[in-house]
Amino acid sequence: MSTNRCSIMIYKQYMSQEKVKTKHGNIELPAFMPDATYGSIKAISFPDAAKAGVKEIVTTTLHIEQKVGSKFIKDFGGVHKFFNWDRPILTDSGGWQVFSLINAQKKSHTSQNMITELGCSFINPDTGEHSLLTPESSQVIQYNLGSDIVTVLDDPIIGNASLKARTESVRLNTLWAARSKKKFLELHNITSETFDAYTSLSEVTRPLLGCVIQGADDFKLRKQSAEELIEIGFDIYNFGGIPLMSDVTWKTNHPTGFYKEMLQYVCDLIPKNKFRYAMGVGQPEDIAFCVEAGWQLFDTVLPTRNARHGYLYVSEGNGDVSKSYKSKKFGEMNYDIQHLKSERYSKDVLPVDTNCNCECCSTVSKSYLRHLIRIKEPAGFRLATIHNLSFYSSWMNELRKFKSTNQN
Repeated sequence: MSTNRCSIMIYKQYMSQEKVKTKHGNIELPAFMPDATYGSIKAISFPDAAKAGVKEIVTTTLHIEQKVGSKFIKDFGGVHKFFNWDRPILTDSGGWQVFSLINAQKKSHTSQNMITELGCSFINPDTGEHSLLTPESSQVIQYNLGSDIVTVLDDPIIGNASLKARTESVRLNTLWAARSKKKFLELHNITSETFDAYTSLSEVTRPLLGCVIQGADDFKLRKQSAEELIEIGFDIYNFGGIPLMSDVTWKTNHPTGFYKEMLQYVCDLIPKNKFRYAMGVGQPEDIAFCVEAGWQLFDTVLPTRNARHGYLYVSEGNGDVSKSYKSKKFGEMNYDIQHLKSERYSKDVLPVDTNCNCECCSTVSKSYLRHLIRIKEPAGFRLATIHNLSFYSSWMNELRKFKSTNQN
């Protein structure tokens, strides 16, 4: 049996089982991964997260390297031991964080803030020291961390950038992806010929490697980026950049908001025997759309960040704004948003969600939680975060049920 045919058979079984196999357990698909940006899901502990139904997390390569150091974590026994989290961990490449830093520091006009073929050069805002992140160094950091899914260094670009800038970004993105994979193969002592057939179905011997499809809101460049990355070959294909329509246009009636057409288009470009990751998505109804479109992995700070502002996701009938997702495949999925800081909840003795049994809904009233959040009490942030993550866990469970029903 050829290596290529073997890898296809393995991935067909992966996909039919609807899971991603890792050394630290299976990721049931579709899956939502909360962001543990600095090595922690803000306001809660990892045991809190586990009780809320969280089974996998994302952490940020660049921040962990700058704040702690990947060499120390490697000597400690790896990121799982350091975090005391024995479930799957995905690490990003640091590309988006560097992109954000460089753009934030543009006003300084320093020649040390730049993106070149070598990599990303920038000033560390915490120390003032010059830093350099390359495709190779990003892989070394993630290797030291020992994450289950690693990501190649990518070059994000905003949707309203010039055609020249977007074209150059895709070129760099492909170049960096190839260099990243080369370093990945070297670190794990495997060849490109055996990359796809790295494991039997019963054993996982290496992390999965994800790339990032770029191209902003340009369909032609997205297609080019996808085709070039598929030629190199990866385990996971990510949607890079912000999936929003550009609001810079001469058309007065140009649509804005969540870019469904682009997400569907890019997903259709990815081979069906590969995993598909919509980075940064998103709101529950956006995740539902993406699952129907074929995306399988998601991450966003929305449930945790919104929780700290009293913006809670609740079951239908428990909030003040109704939301829904309707489709022929999944039917209708409904939920509410609860703006807990609103005066209407100041004397409300009921729990946040009468259909939820998380720690928040089992122990405090809306009135008390509102009070805690308004005075910025960490205990309130913790309970609200636990609730929102519990809601997302339940939402993903429903999507897995719908997907399983529609596949049978």
